[in-house]
Amino acid sequence: MVILILGILASILVPRFTSALDEAKTAKCDANWANLVRALELYAVDNDGDYPANQAAFDTSILNSTTYFPYGPPTCPWATTYTYVPASTTVTKHTSGDH
Repeated sequence: MVILILGILASILVPRFTSALDEAKTAKCDANWANLVRALELYAVDNDGDYPANQAAFDTSILNSTTYFPYGPPTCPWATTYTYVPASTTVTKHTSGDH
């Protein structure tokens, strides 16, 4: 009887735990993206309104900068890429798969 109750509880809790873990990973990716956008704006303020010229300049000047990210560039637990779009002076994100 105890095993049956534990089995029922596990069947209820495991999917909820998995869902909560997925939500936490997604929230981390979203927070990283928001921090990249903020770092881009701070970069422009520090450089008289100028933004990086291209993705390589963004990677060097912001993403891999210890000024904006002293503990290393932000990483996402999903297969997410953050792309700098010079024309719109913003950062976009794309996540592969369902996330």
